[in-house]
Amino acid sequence: MKKNSGPLPSPQRTSNTHLQLASLALAIASANCIPNAVAQERGQGFGLLEEIVVTARRREESAQDIPVAVTAMSEDFLRSQNITELSDLGTHVPSFRVSNAGTTTNTPVLSIRGQRPTDVSMTLDQAVPIYFAEVVMTPAEGSNLSMYDLENVQVLKGPQGTLFGRNSTGGALLLSPKKPGTELGGYVETKLGDYNLRSLEGAVDLPVNEVVQLRLAGRTLERDGYQENVADNALHGEKFWDEDSKGLRLSMNLELSEDLSNLLMVSYDKNDMLGRVPVPTAFNYSTSVGGMLNSIHNGGLGENFGFLGISADKSVDEALARQQSRSVHEIETDFMSRDKVENQMVANTTMYNLTDNLSLKNVFGYRKVEMSSATDIDGTALPMFGTLSTGAVTLDPVGPKTTAEQFSNEIQLLGHSFDDRLEWIVGGYWYDMQGTTEDGVTQILGANPDWQEGGYGLAGFDPRLAVLDLVAEHSLTQISPAGDVHNEAYGFFGEGTFTFNELWALTVGLRQSWDKRAVTVQNYSGFGDLDGGMLVCSVTDVDGNPAENCERDESETYSSPTWRASLSYTPRAELMMYGSVSTGYRAGGFNLRGTDNATLQPFDEETVLTYEIGQKSDWEIQGVGSVRVNVAAYLQKYNDIQKTQGVVTDSGFGTATINAAKAEIKGFEADITFAPTQNLLMTLGYSFVDAGYDEWDTLVQDSSGTPVLLDASNGDFTYVPENSVTASIRYTLPLSSKWGEVTAMASVYWQDEMKTYANGDLFDEMAVLEGWSSEDLASAQSTLDADAYEVWNVRVDWHNVMGSNFDFAAFVNNASDEEYQVGGLNVISSLGLFAPTYGAPRTVGASLRYQF
Repeated sequence: MKKNSGPLPSPQRTSNTHLQLASLALAIASANCIPNAVAQERGQGFGLLEEIVVTARRREESAQDIPVAVTAMSEDFLRSQNITELSDLGTHVPSFRVSNAGTTTNTPVLSIRGQRPTDVSMTLDQAVPIYFAEVVMTPAEGSNLSMYDLENVQVLKGPQGTLFGRNSTGGALLLSPKKPGTELGGYVETKLGDYNLRSLEGAVDLPVNEVVQLRLAGRTLERDGYQENVADNALHGEKFWDEDSKGLRLSMNLELSEDLSNLLMVSYDKNDMLGRVPVPTAFNYSTSVGGMLNSIHNGGLGENFGFLGISADKSVDEALARQQSRSVHEIETDFMSRDKVENQMVANTTMYNLTDNLSLKNVFGYRKVEMSSATDIDGTALPMFGTLSTGAVTLDPVGPKTTAEQFSNEIQLLGHSFDDRLEWIVGGYWYDMQGTTEDGVTQILGANPDWQEGGYGLAGFDPRLAVLDLVAEHSLTQISPAGDVHNEAYGFFGEGTFTFNELWALTVGLRQSWDKRAVTVQNYSGFGDLDGGMLVCSVTDVDGNPAENCERDESETYSSPTWRASLSYTPRAELMMYGSVSTGYRAGGFNLRGTDNATLQPFDEETVLTYEIGQKSDWEIQGVGSVRVNVAAYLQKYNDIQKTQGVVTDSGFGTATINAAKAEIKGFEADITFAPTQNLLMTLGYSFVDAGYDEWDTLVQDSSGTPVLLDASNGDFTYVPENSVTASIRYTLPLSSKWGEVTAMASVYWQDEMKTYANGDLFDEMAVLEGWSSEDLASAQSTLDADAYEVWNVRVDWHNVMGSNFDFAAFVNNASDEEYQVGGLNVISSLGLFAPTYGAPRTVGASLRYQF
């Protein structure tokens, strides 16, 4: 679809960019000037410089040998750093962050180098896809449940538009599960900790014969909630943000001949938990929907909702004051927040060696995910904002519900030509995902179906009666995304690396992608009970009339070429420098919350052009030890950015996803490993991200409801810290092997403050336009920054205890019990509230592992 190119960046900004890149290039060159250093054979010499095999270029290579910025973590590293879930990765990989969609922990949102989606929906793809056993996991729901029995984890940084296709503008996360072994063996591990943590994990290799090898792996994990409800209501003492997850994986490898093999992996994962409750930190009474929040604040609750038995006068302020006086892990809620997810997946890889120099590979994938959730949006014990399912009437309190089923297949032809000087791959890709979102309800001042008898002082209170009768006159309910989604994708690609001589190599790749997006939307809104008594259809047809059956079908197609070119220079065996130019493409789509022509207008694809320079090196410094230094600097031109914001609609004003902005992101990354002796290993990672908009216009309403266009180009990228550091130190005691091996590890992650609201610079203008009070303006401005923080983890491992097959470990995570923001709901200028989510508190535990 046609794009608006827009003005070029200002000369001042361009000049600064060139100067900064020149400085970064000098830093990279300086990293190679290590005195008294000689190249060493990787993995030998002093210390422990581990070699990790990665598949960043769709073939197995050492991470140190490829001109791609990648952070790879082995199985041993994952264990030693106590990485058991996706969110743990964010504290070990420069430029990489893991947050969540809203408050749910079962829908991770990944960010690399500042690129992350502004919304989460089946019609809005992630910028950083997750691949499990080379199969993409979409949608994001439930993609965090496979972090056990892994061979390695790879974080690819920058656009991966050639070999991994569309929707990888930020990069890609590759999870590689362990494959079946050829000998009988395995492990079983149990873990216990505070918050009543109980975990059991294990795997076993079962080689049937030389042709068939099996591996069975699984994990069960239960834990009490990190948050305790202290509200004086029926949910008092309930522990929220707990976990009850189970996973099972069966792998079968068939060595059918010397040239033909097939690897099949089938997995099932589920998690049924009480959801995380956001913690309110600010309210804005000037902008809440329909003035309802303000009516509670001014005492309107007592007049209109007196049957609930709540003291209305200043009740919101009092709830906020109570929360601010407590730990963020002590909360008040009136809502039985719940997250449930089930994930079934199949990955099948077939490899056939046609000749010594030519192989055919096929990767088939299937995934089905079902998820439902219920969320207390406001994080108070007041009946304000929440999401639930209309199924509450049928005694099912969990919703909204999302179901998605995907199929994918990729075929690759890999070869070597010209005396192995050219390595190449060509292939084709097909993907089909169909999903449904059912019965999501945003509830404003509505009765909660989980309120118990006697709730809020009303004797004999029956939640079903409240839903069916009492709420009909007083509750505003808004049906959120409901409908069907069908996403299809096709692509053809090729990439080759030509080695001119021992010093120089050139990589060039090209991909052509096609996407088709189709939706059927349903949307109801209005005052009414959850049985639909007073709710009306919000969807209109193209002529503005009410849609038949309250359904509207829309479809659109997109296509884009993406390419990559890199030149690498290897002056010695363990030193490589490279420069690359690459592009990425994220498909367009539709706003599933849309109701009319304006809000159902398709949005275009967004694109990124990235320039990158970097170096990777291993050194032995005489008399000091072994050092690995990997650094990279990059500049990204980010165009047609998809943002959800205000639009003029047939009925007045609404929100939609549109291509609203252009931006420039530049940064620097460093990964350093230092092993002064065989017993001591230190790591240091640093990330600098400078992300700013070149142009961005956003639409708001003034106090009379008139739309006003504001320049938001001074806005911020949200949840993207400019500076972050990760460091660790691990020491192995010099003991005899008869005692086993004892290691002690400490790690720290630090980041500076980050923005939680994209266009907070406009608050002054919005306050004038919309008539905010000075108190509400100050409240809104207080939400803009999440404070800097640091998190310390410590762990002690005793491997092969007293020469046995047992391993023992003890650990403390977040040792200083830091309270730090990781995400949340900043809707301070629309719903009138800011309710962030926080990281886990200090946890203590121990594990015992037996290997056989």
